[in-house]
Amino acid sequence: MARRGFFHAFLSAVIAAVLSFFVMYFFIPSMGMQFLGVSFALREGSVNAQVLDVISEQAQGNPDFSRESFARLQELLSSPEVQEQLKDAAKDGQQALESAVKQLTERAQ
Repeated sequence: MARRGFFHAFLSAVIAAVLSFFVMYFFIPSMGMQFLGVSFALREGSVNAQVLDVISEQAQGNPDFSRESFARLQELLSSPEVQEQLKDAAKDGQQALESAVKQLTERAQ
């Protein structure tokens, strides 16, 4: 039997790490954000990133936004209908997205 050296083990580890990165980056964005801090779904300029930016601005800019309101907002954001509505609004433009998020935060309060 041939002995495999250090170079073979190192190359195998690098290939496994690169494959893991690409799988998490493209196919599992939540895990990519957790472990890598980046993901394809939340890259700069993506629809998801725009939605998150506007939501954080609306929530932080409103002094009447309590923890209960934030919990209700999280529940609303987890529904597929609201997610689709926000994505459609983001495709229509920044103003449409801001008005949709404003309506959503008012519903959460």
